[in-house]
Amino acid sequence: MTRKKTIFFVSLTLLIALLFSGCEAKKTETLQGDGVSGCEIYYIDALTGKMRFDITPIEGESQEGQVYNAFKKMQDIQPAEEKEPAVPAELELNSLYIDSGILRADFNSAYEDMGLGDELIFRSAFVYTITSFDFIDYVYITVDGHPLKMSNGQSLGNLGRSDIVTDGNISAEPTNYEILTLYFMSADGTRLDYEIREVEVNPNQPIERFIIEQLIKGPENGELKRVIPTDTKIRDISAADGVCYVDLSSDFVTKQTGSYDDAVAAVYSIVDSLCELEQVSRVQFLIEGERYDKYGHIVDITTPVEPNYDIVFE
Repeated sequence: MTRKKTIFFVSLTLLIALLFSGCEAKKTETLQGDGVSGCEIYYIDALTGKMRFDITPIEGESQEGQVYNAFKKMQDIQPAEEKEPAVPAELELNSLYIDSGILRADFNSAYEDMGLGDELIFRSAFVYTITSFDFIDYVYITVDGHPLKMSNGQSLGNLGRSDIVTDGNISAEPTNYEILTLYFMSADGTRLDYEIREVEVNPNQPIERFIIEQLIKGPENGELKRVIPTDTKIRDISAADGVCYVDLSSDFVTKQTGSYDDAVAAVYSIVDSLCELEQVSRVQFLIEGERYDKYGHIVDITTPVEPNYDIVFE
């Protein structure tokens, strides 16, 4: 019987530098005067590339008005010898509203024009700026009405200060941890069996690539054995309409042992592992960019292959 799919999203870490000039960022207090609040306006220190903030009075007759004015303060920072804005000049707020401590902010399409590093810096600066108001705990961002999504299709969701790591390092490569179900041959050669492995991945790369890389790397469990030649290289990988297209180097074919069991195990190790993903139901193999007639002259891989979780070898 086909096993239930077991891949889960574990955690998202945004590796962005937020250095607070020797003091810890915290919620600011309301300043004197009706409709005036203090807010931490974040910007980029032009000399160090780190995030800094100035506590600035923000006026507004409503909470939404104060949030909008804080965003404009971020945007209006003029590039200078010491400061650079974290907000692109073309980026605008389409709408915003506050519900139960959550700001829902919708931006125009200029958000999608940001490079990865600039987006992470802006997102971190915006979250820290807006959550410095005592009436905002989380920020939910959309772009022209569409929620931000990670590479696995899952919504980024509400972002609070705890979702931004203040580790002092800037990286344009955010990190996820995914739990993968990987299939290998049992040590006695009688069946395919699986291993659960937590793997650090880049959400801007297809998760399918990391699955194949781990299969090539081989099992960590001593009761399993590798079935894909170690020289195999991933030329390309993509998924569409439930089919994952896996383009491998010729080593996948030429370095195989030639036995029936090893050929079947190699094919279904890949197919069964990839089909643990919700978005994949079949796998189309390509070798050096071309469809290949029979893998090891045994397994037909000219058409998409469906998973088989019940394979046993005599």
